[in-house]
Amino acid sequence: MDNGSKRSIQRRAAPEIETPTNQNNVTHWTVDQNKRQMQVTDDAFVARDLARFNHHPDIKVYQGGVVRNLTEHLTDIQLVYATTDLTLHNHDYKIWFGEGDWTVAVESVTGIQNGPLTSLSGGYLPPSNKPIGYDLMTIARWNNGWMMEEYLWSDNPLMYRQVGVLPVPPPKSPPGLELNLATPLSTTSGNETNSSSVNNKAAASRADDALNNGTFTLQSLNLAPDALIYGLTDLPLDAQGYINWLQSMKTAFPDLRLQNKPYEKIIGQGDWTATAAFLSGTHRGELVLPRYISPNPILATGRSFDMLHYTIARWQNGKIVGLRVYLDLFTMIGALGISL
Repeated sequence: MDNGSKRSIQRRAAPEIETPTNQNNVTHWTVDQNKRQMQVTDDAFVARDLARFNHHPDIKVYQGGVVRNLTEHLTDIQLVYATTDLTLHNHDYKIWFGEGDWTVAVESVTGIQNGPLTSLSGGYLPPSNKPIGYDLMTIARWNNGWMMEEYLWSDNPLMYRQVGVLPVPPPKSPPGLELNLATPLSTTSGNETNSSSVNNKAAASRADDALNNGTFTLQSLNLAPDALIYGLTDLPLDAQGYINWLQSMKTAFPDLRLQNKPYEKIIGQGDWTATAAFLSGTHRGELVLPRYISPNPILATGRSFDMLHYTIARWQNGKIVGLRVYLDLFTMIGALGISL
């Protein structure tokens, strides 16, 4: 994809903003209204009707280590329209919740790569005419019916594996974290639900304190013994597998740190939380990457990365039972100077 105009993404603690219910009056939007506006916006994307795209002229869009304005974002979308025949599956989303002015949405994207594709070196590859399918995650802030900030993550490594640019084809339909009848928005009700959300967000922050301190235990990370962690490998990791992965990352990046005081944003509703935060580290030890990136560990480069990082978690009784980690692998290895 087009990288747009690269500008550094500044860390910030945004104030809470009061929002009206629609674009013409001054009544406050509810979470459900914001969620519905997110769905309408994705409907417009699918219909290629960008006049109903609900992006404010001053929007900031964060994706892949780059911050874009509206013009740059629309240019990137036109490139997507030209290079793939995509459909967003936003009826229903895989995950869909919100808090205050913010929404969190995860949806499946499917299509055919029937146009030129940006190569890993920055050039263009011919159409492969192969089917592609991956997850798209959006965290958005709304004001007056307009999207003001948009944090986007898409599984680009998965897509490049599907079209054969990267080796090791992925499995078909691997399991993932989803909101459904078995894992609903909330297993509590009323004031108990609100209290649970507050407690879950506090527990998420304590777990990230443990990550920063290198204290990798079930208790410190607030992991249930049967927790499943998605997104780091093709099949989900169990709790010990996730601890092993964290230990490996700490070996590669002894100063590994996730900025959680404050987060860029932490959102909670019912049993679910989402975080957007900066993750940083300096490459001082061997880095183990997925086999489709490198079959061998990468020796220390001495270089650093500092990038946006996202998680979505489902909680039960104060413990994480499901965690989806949205690691921006391409941005990390690009910052470290690792060639693909």
